[in-house]
Amino acid sequence: MSGRAVYADVVATIALTAGAVFAVLNLEPVTLRAVLAGVLVLFLPGYALTTLVFPAAKETRPGVGDLPSAFTGSETEHAGLPFFERLALGVGLSVALVPVFAWGLEVGGFEFTGPNVAAVCGTFAVVATVLGAVRRLRVAAETRYVPPVGVLVRYREVARGRSDWDGALNVALAAVVVVATATVAFALISPASVGSASYTQVSLLTEQDDGSLVAGDYPQNLSVGESGELVLLVENFEQETTNYTVVVQLQRVESNGDVVATNEIDRFSETLRAGDSWQLTHEVAPQISGENVRLAYLVYRGDAPQSPNVESSYRHVTLWMNVEDGSDTGT
Repeated sequence: MSGRAVYADVVATIALTAGAVFAVLNLEPVTLRAVLAGVLVLFLPGYALTTLVFPAAKETRPGVGDLPSAFTGSETEHAGLPFFERLALGVGLSVALVPVFAWGLEVGGFEFTGPNVAAVCGTFAVVATVLGAVRRLRVAAETRYVPPVGVLVRYREVARGRSDWDGALNVALAAVVVVATATVAFALISPASVGSASYTQVSLLTEQDDGSLVAGDYPQNLSVGESGELVLLVENFEQETTNYTVVVQLQRVESNGDVVATNEIDRFSETLRAGDSWQLTHEVAPQISGENVRLAYLVYRGDAPQSPNVESSYRHVTLWMNVEDGSDTGT
């Protein structure tokens, strides 16, 4: 086999890896992304590793003076791996590598998320593929591994001579591998299962001196025109890309709960992919005074209505404030 076939295999593997990483980072869940992500996580790292560990397609005897023969004798053979066994081992090695990748992310201080897993798997596959190509090119051309052209046709011809029972077992084994791979890929790549609830989580926070965010220390006593800083956190668990609109209002509320005055402070919008979050830092400067003035963040999916209120919002968070009239100054 010429070196050109090795280069073609390397280019195809790297291109498939790049496409799978792009899919994980940019496509919607439960689409082509799930298929490519399954290939990326459950096949490509292991397949690339087989090209590095088993650069030959069949066993070869070392020549005189070869380092292994110096220790174990001239009968020692270098292990090769045929095509179909290589595919099966690629899946097995990839599954075995997933806990190793998870441990590496943990040690490095990274979360076990889809983008991070894709980056680790993709990097490993590319590096192992390149190193494997170097090893393959050093193996004799007649024994080095390259994906065999027409292997499925030849396999079919060989399979014709086998019993129907052997053929049924092969089909059953292939079906089990496909189903298991698809199931694991779906579980790893999807942010949530199809049957789980879809929701948006909204939190009102404040930033501390050390930069951390906490649900407390709210600016609840201000004067008209005086500002206080708050952080609104919107998290998308809708299992789909969602456009959000946030309307910020100050409301004067009577004791019976009726809103008698409203001052709209600002509006914001953002589009979040499934699983992403939006951290909105906002300065609040009240323009209406009174006790128990309510600051409301009204969150809508899509555009907000002309007259937004708590009842019409998809999600909302509120904060009660006491706002003094800034005109009352001492002499």
